[in-house]
Amino acid sequence: MRRRALLAGLLAAPAAHAAYPERPLRLLVGYPPGGGTDIMARAVAARLGRELGQSVVVENRTGASGTIAAGELARAAPDGQVLLFVTGSEMALRPLLDRQLPYDAERDFQPIALLGRTPVVLAVNGALPAADVPALVALAKARPGELGYASTGIGGLMHMAGEMFRRRTGVELLHVPYRGAAPAVNDTAAGQVAMTFSGLPPVLPLAASGRLRILAVCTPRRFPAIPEVPTLAEAGLEGFDMANSVGLVAPRGLPAAVLERLASAANASLADLALAALFRRNGAEPLGSSPSGYAEAMVRERAYFAAVIRETGIRLE
Repeated sequence: MRRRALLAGLLAAPAAHAAYPERPLRLLVGYPPGGGTDIMARAVAARLGRELGQSVVVENRTGASGTIAAGELARAAPDGQVLLFVTGSEMALRPLLDRQLPYDAERDFQPIALLGRTPVVLAVNGALPAADVPALVALAKARPGELGYASTGIGGLMHMAGEMFRRRTGVELLHVPYRGAAPAVNDTAAGQVAMTFSGLPPVLPLAASGRLRILAVCTPRRFPAIPEVPTLAEAGLEGFDMANSVGLVAPRGLPAAVLERLASAANASLADLALAALFRRNGAEPLGSSPSGYAEAMVRERAYFAAVIRETGIRLE
């Protein structure tokens, strides 16, 4: 009897998760509605819901550069009912700079799938007399300390790109931090600041109108959405790999069957041409990965950002 009961229990164990999910899922997003991250997250939620056969409800938990939402996920049950649409900032960068975070990205989160990466670009005011990176460096050296670069704030990815550029070129630049990409990019277009390091989406419309000029992509290879724009490496500045990843994570301890189902659904969602096109419109290259592949990508990102922090000496203030 005991043997039959044990066998019945073992056979029933996978079936306990076979019906997953039995109710709607929650997808946390750490950024405001209407922004690029939120737009991608909502598109993923809709497609993921079709794959899973249950609705996926987006909940914006904004504040502290996405770390409030990440902290909420860390406190959630590992049953696959609560997920987080996360960026590389919360997964790889912020943990290196802020020891007071309400989560430990490696201990608390289970990677599901890497969905895409969006590059940082170097853009200048459209009237600035610099048609390419060498001309910009020459102008900055001729006017030491006069040119400013806008970023989305101290300790962010764009700040890192600017400080790395400053050190690698030997130019004196004034860092002008803003509370978000929109004001940083708009002030650069208005001529209040000479240049900006920014994610691609807010730059594209202003570049199309001529108010901004994109000089380079801060990644090792050109970006498919703007293939005509060279990389910094093509201008002789090696070692830049400034891009923000986006992906899906769950609380650590997720049952293996649930993890497999979520990863399969996430990657199937990216195969949808409309979703892939939406990613590209929002400046992200759609990727896809296994859970282990996403975990390995985060290890590489953390190692890279740690090296940049050592080189630049950036600290949160």
